[in-house]
Formats: sequence, C-alpha cells, structure tokens
Amino acid sequence: MDAEVSNGSGLGSERITNLLVFGFLQSSSDKFQQELDTLGQELFDGALLQACQDDELQTDGNRASHFCERIEADSDSQEEIIQNIARHLAQVGDEMDRSIHPGLVNSLVVQFMNRSLSEEDRRNCLASALKDLGQAYPKDMEMEKATLIMAMLLAKKVVNHTPSLFRDVFCTTVNFINQNLLIYVRNLVRNEMD
Repeated sequence: MDAEVSNGSGLGSERITNLLVFGFLQSSSDKFQQELDTLGQELFDGALLQACQDDELQTDGNRASHFCERIEADSDSQEEIIQNIARHLAQVGDEMDRSIHPGLVNSLVVQFMNRSLSEEDRRNCLASALKDLGQAYPKDMEMEKATLIMAMLLAKKVVNHTPSLFRDVFCTTVNFINQNLLIYVRNLVRNEMD
C-alpha cells in the first residue's frame, strides 16, 4: 500500500500533507475562513485534472496520463481517509490546545511577519517553537504524533491571530511536515487504508 501513496498511482506525498493540514485547519477554523476557502478551491478544483494533463514522469518511470482514471478513483478514497485523519487529529489537538502559551504564538507571528526570512528560516522558527513545547507533549503519545499535532496547532493559532499570514504559515507547516514527519504521515494514511 505504501507504493500507492508514493509512486504516482495515488496521491503524492506533498498533496497528502496539503490535504492533512488543510483538513486540520478546516476542522478548527475561526478567523481565517475566507483564506481557507480560497486554499480549498486551489486544492480541490481541477488539481487532479491538472496533474493528469501535465503528463509528468512519475517515480516508477511511467507517465501520469496513463494512470488518470486510477488516480482519480484512488485519490477520492485517499482524500476522504486523509480528511478523517485530519478531523481526528484536530479533536486530539483541541485537548492539547491549552498547553501552547500565547507568548509563543505572538513570537511566531512576529517572525512570520518578517518578510526577510527565507522559507528555511521560517521552518527553523517553527521547529524551535515545537522544541520549546516539548515539555507540553502528552507523555502517553508518540513523539511524531504529538509533533504533528502541535505543528498544526501552532499554524492554527498563528493564522487565528493574523489571518493575512495564512498562506505563508500553511506552506511552512506543510514543508516542515514533509521534511520531518513525512514517513509518519504516510504510515498514518497507509494504516487507515489497510
């Protein structure tokens, strides 16, 4: 099943993470609904069709256009699974929400507002904030799961504070997850599909 998640016959890793973070934020959106709606249109309207039309080589050496029908069927099922995972993580995150100090959120907002920071700098800011939260992680939860939830919780809190940062925060969170937690996320999806 892992091959379906990663080799082009299902959703690509970046799309999985996009949908997971989107679903998490959607489950807990407050002040950033307009930004969420705009991103939702970009993620869902024609994204699969565009991927099929690009006819790019996949990691298995085949062209995406050869898999268009299968991608669409697999993707619908995987998107639903990812949305369910995101809702569950958002519910768990609601219980962890109180452990995030407002000062930490304010500091992240200031850092994200600094337009001179590179994407790597923003990821490092997020990683540093997560490290500061390490003591707040539930002791009975896997470290990867706690880190994933806390990263998305921080994203939610930052965009609730300053909705204009939505796109930057979303992209940084997705990139951080892809760089640090991708195997864990792929396993979450694979386990739900089994």
